[in-house]
Amino acid sequence: MADGMENVVALRPRPALRVVAKETGPHTEWADEALMLAHGEGDEVAYAQLVQRHQRGVLNFIYRMVQNRQIAEELSQEVFLALVRNAGRYQPTAKFTTYLYTIASNIVSKEWARQKRRPRLFSISSWWGRDGENEFNPMEHVGDEKASVMRAFEQGEVSEAVNAALRNLPEHQREAFVLRRFQDMTYDEIAQVLEVPVGTVKSRVVRAERALRPYLERFREYL
Repeated sequence: MADGMENVVALRPRPALRVVAKETGPHTEWADEALMLAHGEGDEVAYAQLVQRHQRGVLNFIYRMVQNRQIAEELSQEVFLALVRNAGRYQPTAKFTTYLYTIASNIVSKEWARQKRRPRLFSISSWWGRDGENEFNPMEHVGDEKASVMRAFEQGEVSEAVNAALRNLPEHQREAFVLRRFQDMTYDEIAQVLEVPVGTVKSRVVRAERALRPYLERFREYL
C-alpha cells in the first residue's frame, strides 16, 4: 500500500512554471512575477514596489475577514514578511496575486483558529461592531480622490454596512465572496487560493450573495 501511494505522489503532475520575461525598464512597469523573482535575487526596490502595489488590497481583504483594524494591520505585515522569507524559493507557477492571497488566506485561517481558542469577552464596542472611535474603513484606501464629499460619505456608509453584513456569513463563504467581489479574482484563482474545486467556490459565492441580500437591499445601487 505504501509503495502504491508513493507511486501516486510521484506521478502527480507538478504545476507548470509561468514564462516571465526579463524586465529592463522602471520597476513600476514590471509584472508582479518579475518583481518577485528580482526580490528573490536581492532587489529591494522590487520588493518595495510589490508592497506599494498590493498592501491596500491585502489589508482590505484581511480586515473584512477578521473585522478588527489592529489585527488586520498586524496580519498584513505577516503576509509581506512571508514574501521576504520565501523570496529565494518563489517559483511563478501561478499569477502572483494567487500566490499572495494564498499566503494571506493561510494567515487568516490561523487567526480564526486562534480566536476560537480564546475566551470571548463582551464589550460595548464589539456589540456595536466597532474596534474603537476611529473605525477602519477600507473604502478610504481604495476610493477615488476626485470623489465628492457626499460620495465619500455614501461610500463610507456602504462600506460600513457591507462589513457589518459580512459578519453574518460563515467564514468559508465570507472569504470566497470577498476574493471574488472585492479582490476581483476569478473563480479558478480563488479555487487555487482556497484549495477547493471551482464548483465549490461558485456555490459559496452564490450562497453568500443570497445571505447578504437582505442586509444590503437599500445599497443596491452601489453594489
